[in-house]
Amino acid sequence: MLTVKSARAPRWNNAEHTSLNLQVTFAETAETLGEMPFTASPEDNEAHGRDLFARAVALEFGPVQEPSSEVVAQATLRTLYRLQAQASATIATQQVALATLQDALRLELATAAEAATLPLKQAQLDAWCAYRVYLSRLDSQPGFPASVEWPAPPVEPTAV
Repeated sequence: MLTVKSARAPRWNNAEHTSLNLQVTFAETAETLGEMPFTASPEDNEAHGRDLFARAVALEFGPVQEPSSEVVAQATLRTLYRLQAQASATIATQQVALATLQDALRLELATAAEAATLPLKQAQLDAWCAYRVYLSRLDSQPGFPASVEWPAPPVEPTAV
């Protein structure tokens, strides 16, 4: 475990307050590295990281500042891009399944049970397409990217 010689300027690393950044000088590296940025969290692999987080949250190094607007914007965009990719992948999978079912119906190869699923499959696809549209419009929300009202993803039907 490294010994903290000094720490200052704690700032949350994310809006969820699960990790924070601060400037730290460790006794063991003070001569070679001096003060350096350090990210601490309660789940840190190293004991000194968990200790720094607890001490910072206890305000030992001063008030913990909120994350910068740039950090919030980057986190929002990462989440948005991840959700858009998931929606697009789900839509692509559903389009293939729907097209295959439509082919079976057109060729009179579909069973009655398969034919009965067509409205549900179409409704699921439409719901995911609408969700993707809502995601694409997030940047028009007032306050974006600092404040976002995320659309709810479609609920997957439960098997009966």
